[in-house]
Amino acid sequence: MKLFDRVCAGTLFFLAIADCLLVPRTYTGRIWIFGTGLALLFTAMLDVLRIRNGRSVPGLKLSCIAANVAMLVFAIALMASIGGVRTRQHPQILLVTALLLAETAFSVGKTA
Repeated sequence: MKLFDRVCAGTLFFLAIADCLLVPRTYTGRIWIFGTGLALLFTAMLDVLRIRNGRSVPGLKLSCIAANVAMLVFAIALMASIGGVRTRQHPQILLVTALLLAETAFSVGKTA
């Protein structure tokens, strides 16, 4: 399971970097898209820290749970606001939501 945890966190990390790099330069609201990518990146970085340090950092598990739940709620709210048809047209939203759900479960679970 630890390998799957690492794969999920790493995938989330690289998807967040790609999201930040692919912000449309001509869009006037690009700072909000970039900010969402950064929030996802920071969440992924917390997950990587949790995997590497386990129980040795006090409060890290709770921080990971909070970050993962917050981003998961954001992803679910995004899907609800754009509707099912547009969500299925953008499978990256479903992928990120699934990764966040997995990382939330790993964060809540026992640390090795």
